[in-house]
Amino acid sequence: MRCFNCGCELTRNDFCTNCGADINEYRRIVRLSNGYYNDGLMKAKVRDLSGAVVSLRASLKLNRNNVDARNLLGLVYFEMGEAVAALSEWVVSKNIKPDKNIADDFMEAVQSNPGRLTAINQSIKKYNQALLYARQGSLDLAVIQLKKVLQVNPNLIVAYELLGLLYLQSEEFNRAKRVLTLASKIDRNNTRILYYMREAEEGLALRYAGDGRSGRDRKKSAATASDSFQYTSGNEVIIQPINNTEKKGMSSFITMLIGLAVGCALMFFLVLPARIRSASSDMNEQMQGISDELTAKNADLEEKDKRIEALQSENETVKGQLAELTGSSGMVERYDHLADAALNYIQHPDDVMGTEAMLESIFGDSLPAGDIVSGNSISANTLPALDPAIYSASFRNLYEYLNDDVSYKAASTYIDRGKEELSDGQYQAAIGDLLKATEIAPGSDEAWFYLAESYRESGDSVHATQIYSRIVNDMPDSEYADRAKKSLTNGAATDNETGDTAQTQQEENNTDDDLAQALAAQALQQAMAGAAVPDNIENTEGAAQQ
Repeated sequence: MRCFNCGCELTRNDFCTNCGADINEYRRIVRLSNGYYNDGLMKAKVRDLSGAVVSLRASLKLNRNNVDARNLLGLVYFEMGEAVAALSEWVVSKNIKPDKNIADDFMEAVQSNPGRLTAINQSIKKYNQALLYARQGSLDLAVIQLKKVLQVNPNLIVAYELLGLLYLQSEEFNRAKRVLTLASKIDRNNTRILYYMREAEEGLALRYAGDGRSGRDRKKSAATASDSFQYTSGNEVIIQPINNTEKKGMSSFITMLIGLAVGCALMFFLVLPARIRSASSDMNEQMQGISDELTAKNADLEEKDKRIEALQSENETVKGQLAELTGSSGMVERYDHLADAALNYIQHPDDVMGTEAMLESIFGDSLPAGDIVSGNSISANTLPALDPAIYSASFRNLYEYLNDDVSYKAASTYIDRGKEELSDGQYQAAIGDLLKATEIAPGSDEAWFYLAESYRESGDSVHATQIYSRIVNDMPDSEYADRAKKSLTNGAATDNETGDTAQTQQEENNTDDDLAQALAAQALQQAMAGAAVPDNIENTEGAAQQ
């Protein structure tokens, strides 16, 4: 036993050793509650269910935390057909004692059979409908509903009580007695059932009471008195019929037909409408149940369809992300290239170009394509910035370390190689290497100058002039600025000389054309005059040479 004030375990003392509360009255109340519980248990064992309910309620009134009494009360309710009340008691018991409570087993046993639970709920609804019919005076409908209730829930005591009462009201004492006898087998000491049973027995007794004879004897006596008279002759009683004629067969047949017609009329006007209404009500309930079930299933299907669409969309998104990670240009491939570059940097420190190529392959085709000269200043295609949302800190740190250390060495290597190729006359190879140098080191004036020289030597004066101009404008303090100016000046003079030479060549071409035309005219004249053409031509050519 625990203290009602602090919850500590109590000892044999009259007070709580923890909080000091007086527990004499509390112990007396608990003992009294346990006594009522024991009384209810004994009554339940002998199937005095109504008496057990009274005792258990009294126990809970004294100690609402008496879990055993509450669980037993739920069992008694369930045995009496009141499943809702039983579940209510077990739920309260579960809230009072969440752990190691047998109420869990009771609720699981009830809820594990949803069909049985649904049938019990339907029986309660039909009982309420029967009660409504009885209050409205529709006793036949009430009786029909109660019979259906007892078919579904044969332990519902209140249904037996109401059905027996309806039979008593319609003076069907035999049927009332049979129904109440079935109820007494479930609850042997139910006061209301015993009272109704007594009423039925009294009704049966009054029906066959009177002058001590049975009802059949009274009817026979009445019929004899109406059809005959009696008189006494000495010590004998003589009964003489008044009319010795017997009833004709035709009148009996007509009487039977009339009774049959009256019975059919009663059946048509009283019983059939009630049965039709009952069947219609049941059918409407079934249709409503089917409609509700279809609505719930349709809603469930719609929800599943939406869930399937969401899962498909999520699947496509995940597939796209997986393709981005595992594709040829995905993150996994980029991590592999970075690892290869780091390994090459460690194993072959002098292989700067190889390491640089591996770093460039990290981004593959994602490098933005640009021109040599952009705007009014020298620019270059640079590697894209590493987005912290995409690349981890380790990836960015390793890449930046390798790129910073390798870029300078790689740029110098490309410049030296380009200068050698320029001096060897390999202008296109020089342009390629020097372009890579400008991409790696966009601020290298040396790389830009020799790139311009390579373009100039390859005959691409447009790009050469552009780069010379940008060096002069953007890098005025560079040691290559003056050389760029000289290259620009020399390039202009060369263009002028090329123009003069072209003009002289044009004039010579024009002179040759005039001479050819003159010779052709002279030859034509000589042919017409009949002169010797070869001699004239030779003379003309000699004059032309002079």
